[in-house]
Amino acid sequence: MPKISVLIPAYNVEKYIARCLDSVIGQTFTDIEIIIVNDGSTDGTASIIDEYATRDSRIRVIVHPENCGLMWVRKTCIEASTGDYLMIVDSDDRIKLDACELLYSAAVNSGADLVVAGYEVCYSDGRKVYKANKLEYGNDTRGVVRAMLEDELKRYEWAKLYARRLLVDNPPEYLKHFNLCEDEIISYNMAFNVRKAVSISDVVYEYNQIDGSLTHNDNPKLFRDMMFAKSVVRNLCYRIDEEIGELADVNILKSIHWMIKSRGGSNRRVMVRSVDDFGFSSILSFPALVRLLGFKKGLNYYLVTHFKFGSWLVNLYDNA
Repeated sequence: MPKISVLIPAYNVEKYIARCLDSVIGQTFTDIEIIIVNDGSTDGTASIIDEYATRDSRIRVIVHPENCGLMWVRKTCIEASTGDYLMIVDSDDRIKLDACELLYSAAVNSGADLVVAGYEVCYSDGRKVYKANKLEYGNDTRGVVRAMLEDELKRYEWAKLYARRLLVDNPPEYLKHFNLCEDEIISYNMAFNVRKAVSISDVVYEYNQIDGSLTHNDNPKLFRDMMFAKSVVRNLCYRIDEEIGELADVNILKSIHWMIKSRGGSNRRVMVRSVDDFGFSSILSFPALVRLLGFKKGLNYYLVTHFKFGSWLVNLYDNA
């Protein structure tokens, strides 16, 4: 069995998939398998993947006849893997050529079942910005969860190495056609199985910042997906203790505030209905907002989430 399974979801990425695969097959650590799931691509992605598979016997291709969504692809990748450790790489990104070597060495030398590393955000103008994944609050489950809630440890599944059991044992409920915040559900669920985590400062991953990605898509369904994911995470966090649960509440508030404010209130009715459906109304009351955020920020959030022109009022106030 290989030491590492590299898992790559692919959907209509003919512009990027070749450079992604070049970075994976060129790894200095060679004891890997590469599992690619083509999620019903309609462009030239399939032919590029197939051509690489003929050149490298470590590549295994799985095809979804129809597009099932990113969360379902993650499920297919994980279930098809056989490695002792799992590494997730998005098909429009790249990994450094020594990424697998650095991550595997850190796991073996430390005895950790989760290794998190640094990464670079790569912009279209050629800029690269270094980002660190940190574990400032301890290396056990509580520390990992708090680090994610405090945004010290990014909830993204990449730039990490997972012991197999973290993603295979006690899996979350996987949903078809679920595309936004699937990484939150998988990452927090994984964190509840962590025995020991370790962070390294080395850059192992290049995240390609693409305009118009799912995260930036102004789509009401995506907001509902986000709220569902937040509800799953919130339930997990309150199982740890009240402090971690309230940090999850703050995280939810920040997401709602950003989604409504950044879009000038567009689709606000759908967003507010989603908030009600997933049981978040209680944390949007004025007393709750002030308790969780303080008076000034609580008032800001109250205006944005409760009034049609709240975003406009807050922008006017912020720019005064």
